[in-house]
Amino acid sequence: MSELPAGTVTLMFSDIEGSTALLKRLGDGWPDVLKQQRGLLREAVAAGDGVVVDCQGDAMFAAFRSAPSGVAAAIVAQRQHTLAEWPDGTAVRVRMSLHTGEPHLTDEGGYTGIDVVRAARLCAAGHGGQVLLTEATRLISGAETIDLGSTSLPDMDGPEHVYQLVAPGLGRDFPPLRHTAATPLETLERGDDFDARIERAAEAFERRITGWVADRIERAFQASPPGKKDDGDR
Repeated sequence: MSELPAGTVTLMFSDIEGSTALLKRLGDGWPDVLKQQRGLLREAVAAGDGVVVDCQGDAMFAAFRSAPSGVAAAIVAQRQHTLAEWPDGTAVRVRMSLHTGEPHLTDEGGYTGIDVVRAARLCAAGHGGQVLLTEATRLISGAETIDLGSTSLPDMDGPEHVYQLVAPGLGRDFPPLRHTAATPLETLERGDDFDARIERAAEAFERRITGWVADRIERAFQASPPGKKDDGDR
């Protein structure tokens, strides 16, 4: 791996939207798709004079010496994903984030610090085909963006102002930002495999069902509290 940039660095996180569904759909064809997808990202990062910091599963963490280079790499990567031919008509859509800060270099050859977490949390808020920027990256890069306003990112102090990158070949219309999706940083730390992703997806679904049932019970009690008699009971 090339030497990691130090000082003011632009961090990029990316992962595949709906990767668990793709895993189940493609089966034995998943490794080839993942290899192709990683290759597209690595080429885009290298073209922007960036460095891949870590890569596990469908998550990738990269760093750039300048914000404009990071933005250019994100644009190239998204365009290549759109133009690529995927098996069985599969659409591989990648969510991406860019944040510029001063992360701390570790002795193991990586980064740590709140800037890393912020970049990962921002990526989790996005959708496939979308590139999100923090205020710092937008200002330094001078990129054309859409102002998405402020949002709350998990574990971050205070709201984060978020911008969507605009460029030819990139989508413009996306659903509202997410607030509960797992971040690429979690995938990188765990070294996820197929079984781990399936297990997490099942747990998330179970939590949603439990929450839905609890909400309906609470509403029912509010509508008719215990001990309250209806007019028909009098």
